[in-house]
This record gives sequence, C-alpha cells and structure tokens, in this order.
Amino acid sequence: MEWVHLLLKAKKQGIRAEEIRRFFNDRTLKAM
Repeated sequence: MEWVHLLLKAKKQGIRAEEIRRFFNDRTLKAM
C-alpha cells in the first residue's frame, strides 16, 4: 500500500505524529 510506504518514509525522516495525523485526515477527507 502506498500510504504505508509513505508512513515508513516519514518515520525515517522524523516527522512528528501530528503531521502524519494531519496527512491522514487530509487523505480521508479527499477519499470521501
């Protein structure tokens, strides 16, 4: 899955949980 790969990439880069959460919220809204 694409988002899993992005999440792993984000972890390596040290992105905060808040930013990841924002990203997922945005993706969820776009999916709907």
